Amino acid sequence: MRTLKRQPGFSLVELIIVIVITGILAIGIASFITRPVQGFIDLSRRATLVYSAESAMRRMQRDIRRALPNSIRVAGGGTAIEMINTVEGARYRSAPPPGNPNNRLTITSGLDTDFDVLGDLNSVGVAGLRVSVNNTGDTAAGVPVRGRNAYALADLLTGTNVVTPFGQAITITDSGNEDHINIGGAGFQFTDHSLSNRVYLVDGGISYICNGGQLRRYEGYDFTNSVQPVPPAGGFAVMADNIGNCAFTYVPGTSQRAGLMTLDLSVTDAATGETVRLLHQVHVDNVP
Repeated sequence: MRTLKRQPGFSLVELIIVIVITGILAIGIASFITRPVQGFIDLSRRATLVYSAESAMRRMQRDIRRALPNSIRVAGGGTAIEMINTVEGARYRSAPPPGNPNNRLTITSGLDTDFDVLGDLNSVGVAGLRVSVNNTGDTAAGVPVRGRNAYALADLLTGTNVVTPFGQAITITDSGNEDHINIGGAGFQFTDHSLSNRVYLVDGGISYICNGGQLRRYEGYDFTNSVQPVPPAGGFAVMADNIGNCAFTYVPGTSQRAGLMTLDLSVTDAATGETVRLLHQVHVDNVP
């Protein structure tokens, strides 16, 4: 008669011990993996928030650096910035060019209809531009001074201003080494010469306004207003969403230093309530 051998196996106690040890190891491994994964998720969320505000700030910086000197102003209790957009600039002829003594900018002798600029402009044939010379941006009790500030109207006594009025035709033609600017109608008289003979071609106002949790950008509107409404009339483009707080401050430049614009934006994640704050400062050229 053949005898059956007993087969080795696990006892119930051993099986329970294995299950407990496996559970402990699983919990430890899960804890070790969960934290890096959660950290990655948090980092991705913060990066998305930062990118939203960072891209908007980069656009704001480009516009601020291109703004007409002394045209930046803050409104709305620090929640709005306005500036005049510069298309390009050049140096005008204050002395008669060779062969044509009339092609220089005259200011003290009355209206001028045309003048030359040194070099080539890129705005030949572009319509809707305005010409600005020596915008000093003077204000009195916070109100733009007539004839000295591009946001104000012409001087009441002299009729002069630092920028041609809205709707007055400006024509730019290529005249070889020196391009030619023609001011339509009866011409125009600027208030004063620029110390560095600079002339700027501008096309409209630009505003950045925090409203309804959004950073909105307005452009292309007529900026000739002594008191600009906030927001200005017209459509807007949304530059960033989920704006929790924004604070814009501007320290105008002096003869010894450039101006300084401070951009302070806070972006809040709607799901978690987490807030990321960004602070940028931009140096602003103030030489008209």
